[in-house]
Amino acid sequence: MDSRRGLQMWGPVGRWLFLNWPRGSWQYDLICGVIIIGLFVLPNPEPQTLDADGVLVAIERVDAGLQSFTADMASTEHLVLFDEESTENGTVSFLKPAYFRRQVTVPNDRTELVTNNQIMVYIPRIRQAQIYTVDGGGGEGPNFEVPGLASSAELKTAYDVSLLETSTAESDGARLYVLRLIPRAGTEAANRYKSITLTVAEGEWHPARRIVLEEHGGDTETFVLSNVVRNPGLQPDDFEIDLPADTEIIRHGKASD
Repeated sequence: MDSRRGLQMWGPVGRWLFLNWPRGSWQYDLICGVIIIGLFVLPNPEPQTLDADGVLVAIERVDAGLQSFTADMASTEHLVLFDEESTENGTVSFLKPAYFRRQVTVPNDRTELVTNNQIMVYIPRIRQAQIYTVDGGGGEGPNFEVPGLASSAELKTAYDVSLLETSTAESDGARLYVLRLIPRAGTEAANRYKSITLTVAEGEWHPARRIVLEEHGGDTETFVLSNVVRNPGLQPDDFEIDLPADTEIIRHGKASD
């Protein structure tokens, strides 16, 4: 049985359903008009907005498939006491499980490197390298376990998370979600920060586009990431640095044992 004979068996209902009215008939013109109105006149439905839990699920899903990334990064530190701001520009690289490299180029060269059990800050201008243990007590040394940048697995357990707002990015039209993270009492993050604010883009989710760390005294540090390349194939060797022979090395904590 051909398709035309099948439509004839359905009668008028079948012709309505399968749009088999001949051109020029009032039924055909009516159907075409309805289709045009649906495509061009009726407003498009607004995309569904996720709540905080939905955003966290999306972040964790992307993070699970993310092994490494590189990005340009600008950081701005604001000191409340002196009402001063300072800005640094450079690049950042991350490789799971615990490799992190920040290369500051403006205003002065500096390399911050995390490899397994130690953190190194190298300043070529003064030919000095400071080395810290990652698990050293008392919060000694720089901290690179920043939500939205190098980790996302503990967002639900270590923070109370709320959705502040959604907006649209002027640069590319992406839908942005702004999350406020309040560290829970007894966590390491609670000792360091009063709050953390993450701005993530729908579809990208991780790493965050903007991260604001607020300390208990009111000082803030803001990181803005751009030109992110996900899973570029980084290897542990990419996080090694050959120090010049005349570099002064200062060790802290267990790294000096």
